[in-house]
Amino acid sequence: MKKIFLFSILIFGCTIYAQNSVQKAIESFEKAFQNKSYSEIKSLLAPEFSVGAGDSSSNEFYLNSIFNAFPVLDSIETGKLVTIKNETFVLADFCFKGKEKKPTQIVFNSDNKILYVTFFDGLYRVDRNAQVKEVASIPFEIIENGIAIKIKLNKADREFLMLFDTGADGMALNPDSAYKAGVVVTKSKSASVVGGSQQVQYSADNTIYIGDQVLKNQGLVIFPKHGVYDGLFGANLLRNYITSVNFDTMTIDLYNFGNFNYWGKAKPLVFDYKSGLPVVKLNLTFEDKKTVEGNFTFDTGAGYDLIAYGPFNHKNNLEASLKTEYTSINYSLGKQTKIVGGAIPNIAINGNNFPDVTVALQEYDEANKNWAFADGSLGIDLIKRFNFTIDVLHKTVYLEPNKNFKKRASFYFAGLDLEFDENQNLLVKKIIDQQNKDLQQVKVGAKVTQINDFEAKDLLKPENLKKLKETKESKDLIIEQNDQSLRISI
Repeated sequence: MKKIFLFSILIFGCTIYAQNSVQKAIESFEKAFQNKSYSEIKSLLAPEFSVGAGDSSSNEFYLNSIFNAFPVLDSIETGKLVTIKNETFVLADFCFKGKEKKPTQIVFNSDNKILYVTFFDGLYRVDRNAQVKEVASIPFEIIENGIAIKIKLNKADREFLMLFDTGADGMALNPDSAYKAGVVVTKSKSASVVGGSQQVQYSADNTIYIGDQVLKNQGLVIFPKHGVYDGLFGANLLRNYITSVNFDTMTIDLYNFGNFNYWGKAKPLVFDYKSGLPVVKLNLTFEDKKTVEGNFTFDTGAGYDLIAYGPFNHKNNLEASLKTEYTSINYSLGKQTKIVGGAIPNIAINGNNFPDVTVALQEYDEANKNWAFADGSLGIDLIKRFNFTIDVLHKTVYLEPNKNFKKRASFYFAGLDLEFDENQNLLVKKIIDQQNKDLQQVKVGAKVTQINDFEAKDLLKPENLKKLKETKESKDLIIEQNDQSLRISI
């Protein structure tokens, strides 16, 4: 009985201590808000604190905007306090001079740092306790190995074909499409691209129409045209909706933010969102048994399985561990960087393992070594093995295996990027060696029926593919396209 009594006293004492710590934090928060001082508030915030669906790098902007929008704070009146699963919820009222009280929840983590303030979230149209419902379902196509959707812009009657790019922190249009959309340039700014940054023209206050949803006050930049697309966008959706991309139904389903309970079996993968883009942890295993962990942007706009950026490549000496199968140039909205490519034995993503995956390593530039906020990009070729759901409010992505999950990875051979389709036909996915005159005859989508002594279907066996790659003989390919058969020797 004595032990139980002492244990009860200990628990009671810990609870009182936690409540006192939270109360002191609220008093410091109150004083900082009265002083309208972000520097004072910053130390009270948890690393993952955000306002609405924003990223932590925007906290200063959001909080200063709130300071400027309201009169001087009189006090914060606190009410009931409840601790649930290492989070402490405090009911409170913001009392501003000459204004009615603004009710809120202030939520703390186990270190008594502020995770979020519901009053702040509401100012940016986010209710964390709202019932989550589907608000739109948008069909998409796969075009040039990208997720293609159609939108309308501003007052233009025509539709614009856009790449849905989760690695883009905003929207970009090519000059001709920007003209047709009635875009008005408001200033120049620096934009981040793979390999560095560049100055671009920027336009504010544009309106996106997607399905029956309207997104106002959208900024965009103008970049050179690349491929068939009018432009690209990504964060415009992610910051406004729980975004679910389903490659089985070929739809992007949009849901309002709120108290989200995922409907599938996938384990939640928490991502870093400090950069305004989702960044996830991956593990890479190389042929020499080297294993490295990195933080990679979840990037549907990257036309690879995975690309590792120059600084990460240099830091881990990855090129020494990669058997180079090709060299090429990466294009990112007009910026060019050299890359080398080859296959590695495994990439692990949130408990999912993918063998024999092709990766690209960007060259390192000592004069431009600090541009990257992530170690690389997880690209569309691996991403599309999952139906994925991104919830920026809770910094979580769900990766649900789909019909492509067990599909063989593409591989490089004789200046080509080749892949098997769902019917086990071997197709040309990309022409890597653009300078080879024989390969200039070949078109993307052409069917490869034989390479040397192997029929295409024989290369589904890893041992045959390995033997083919190691051959010192000339590379003879039989390719079918446009109802004709081509024989090419490399």
